[in-house]
Amino acid sequence: MVSIDDRLNAIIRELIGNGITLEQAVEAFEGKYIVAAMTASRGNVTQASKKLGVHRNTLHNKLRSQTMLNGFAESIRPARRRVSHKSVSAPVARRTPRS
Repeated sequence: MVSIDDRLNAIIRELIGNGITLEQAVEAFEGKYIVAAMTASRGNVTQASKKLGVHRNTLHNKLRSQTMLNGFAESIRPARRRVSHKSVSAPVARRTPRS
């Protein structure tokens, strides 16, 4: 049986050999890890954040900001009904001309 350390070392050697930067590797790994947690929790951010060991707000921020996750949150979460924020004003009283 191959240990996780041996598996990671093989992956790291391959990434370095292919010219992948640390930043690219970290972003790709984090993205895949978040997608797996979100899928396992069926899109529930609170449950996924607990599995990942991060605060719910941190996960929300990562879902919004990370390039690899762009659009992922929308694809697994039901669309929220948008409420119009148009201001409602009272009808304006019309003035009658003086005679």
